[in-house]
Amino acid sequence: MLKNVMIISTSESFAIKSMEQKLIAVEISAYQVVARTTEIGSNIDRAGLIVLYLDERMAAMTASLQNMLSYLNDKLYESNKMLIIIAKRKDYEIAMRYISEDFILQFFDRPMNMDAFVQTIFEYMNEGERKLEDAGESKKKEEEIPESADGDNAPVKRKVTADMVAVRKRRILLVDDDASYLRIIRNWLKDGYEVGVASSALQAIMWLAKNDVDLILLDYKMPVCSGAQMFAMLQNDSQTKTIPVFFLTGNSARDDVIDILKLNPEGYLLKTFDRKALLTRLEEFFEFR
Repeated sequence: MLKNVMIISTSESFAIKSMEQKLIAVEISAYQVVARTTEIGSNIDRAGLIVLYLDERMAAMTASLQNMLSYLNDKLYESNKMLIIIAKRKDYEIAMRYISEDFILQFFDRPMNMDAFVQTIFEYMNEGERKLEDAGESKKKEEEIPESADGDNAPVKRKVTADMVAVRKRRILLVDDDASYLRIIRNWLKDGYEVGVASSALQAIMWLAKNDVDLILLDYKMPVCSGAQMFAMLQNDSQTKTIPVFFLTGNSARDDVIDILKLNPEGYLLKTFDRKALLTRLEEFFEFR
């Protein structure tokens, strides 16, 4: 694991410098980046852990904060990294509308206990190193090719490992402007599927440019660019036109359903479904694909 911590904040304040010094004392390097999507995107790969220092100044940046948090959530998913949030409780609760709880390693209420903060990072980093060492040892023993007593043409026996028989999880992209709804559905699906999330059509298109997907669950009615408009964009692109799409709708009125079916999607789902109904529908869809 990379023993680097990326600290996202509005500026390099005294608090940030203090964190960096405390981490250096336990042989963990830290670097600060400004809370902008461009800065996060260009610096996240060299980090083993992300820290979001959410102060009053950042909390006041309402529109840009929402975009930054949504982008950060996507990057955490793509890079499989964890996040520590340092904030006032009310600001933390706002942030959690856009960040999946699956990516949260720890929340520290401000003013923060610095010793507990450093200890949490130290333990996380060292646990990651131990797992990497164990994985390295396992890899050496993965394949056993015994010498054959019957000559070079005799069958060679191989040790079957979990990696050889593992089945790739299907990947689903959820697109909905309601962050709370995204979190609920993602939590329902995360055990059986790889799940990407996007809170707008633009975010979804950007996500699809970097990721393959087996199915899109797309909110039919979204602001700025509706689900129908995004579906049209997907159909007009040779790279995405074959991706199956299920529309999500909260309206079961006959005329609305007819409008959806006219677009000829793979299907549609009413948002009144429960977890069991959703999982059953997805299992039926993927059964012969």
